[in-house]
Amino acid sequence: MIKHNFLTKLFLLIIFALPLLAGGAPYSYSYMPKVVYKNQLFPVTILVKHYNPQDPPRFEYDTISLIQPVDLKPVKVINKDEAFYTFYFKANANTKRIEIPTLSIWNLNYSYILNPQIVELKELEKKDKNFSGVLASNLRVDSTKVDTYDDSHNLVTLNLEANEANLEDMHIPNVIDDGIENLKRDGALTTATYYFIIPSKQKSIIFSYFNTIKRDFKVKKVSLENQKSSLDSNNLKPKELDFKKLKKYILLGLALIFAIAYLLTKDWIYLIFFILTTAILIYLFMPKKSICVNEGASLYILPTQNSNISLRIDKQIRTKVLKTYKNFNKIEYKNSLSGWIKNEDICKN
Repeated sequence: MIKHNFLTKLFLLIIFALPLLAGGAPYSYSYMPKVVYKNQLFPVTILVKHYNPQDPPRFEYDTISLIQPVDLKPVKVINKDEAFYTFYFKANANTKRIEIPTLSIWNLNYSYILNPQIVELKELEKKDKNFSGVLASNLRVDSTKVDTYDDSHNLVTLNLEANEANLEDMHIPNVIDDGIENLKRDGALTTATYYFIIPSKQKSIIFSYFNTIKRDFKVKKVSLENQKSSLDSNNLKPKELDFKKLKKYILLGLALIFAIAYLLTKDWIYLIFFILTTAILIYLFMPKKSICVNEGASLYILPTQNSNISLRIDKQIRTKVLKTYKNFNKIEYKNSLSGWIKNEDICKN
């Protein structure tokens, strides 16, 4: 019986070992950088031999390690009977080297371990004066939006798209206030919205990023002229303002027509239409809601949780609500300065 069990285990061992003997290890690193820059987002790729789509491998880096992929779901590329799985790491350690932790890989047939790997870490030797802190293989400004922030400043919003980029660290030198919103990663692709405040007289903005492929700084100059999207503190586009005025005039005209028609015909249907249009006009011309804001309330640049704070309300005030968005209210403060406050900062009494 013991001999039978031994032979069975030996047979199974030979069966599972044959692929290893014939084609080498089923898993290995096909790409591991030797040197990366601080804050750089870099790829690490695992080669899977004899790939079986019915039994794909599973991966798990040592959870004890402080170094982890930015996304636990790798990017997969299939090439015949081979597969390449790519994880992205960020080099944000404060040491001269980082250790890619032990990787456990398994499926129904194999359980395998890839040992830790050491990657050297270095600082950029020189920095461009307009360096934004971003390292990327490519970066593009998809769109630009300029809004009036106050009497002498504009709020600029850049929609960015980059590959292998640390957009979360972006900061353009010499802007008054800035921040990143809507950061999304999809494999190597990173998109984000970057906003900042600058003097309204400034007609362009210049910044640079470090291209990790060409290993050089690339300068981006963004024109801010003809990008104006609002002309007043409500952040409404001129076309939207014109349409609202036109809508009011049309309703006034219709109300007058229905009133005359009713007086001439005494037909009740015209009276109903007159009452409806009048009710809509009353609603449109109603004064904006007024709220009380607590002393010390934060005035945010944008209606988001991660938005930067432009200032704090120095005393309890009562002001009109210009706009609402989720749990934020847009208000006007001193010197025509507008911003967003949270609902929790509204006076309770």
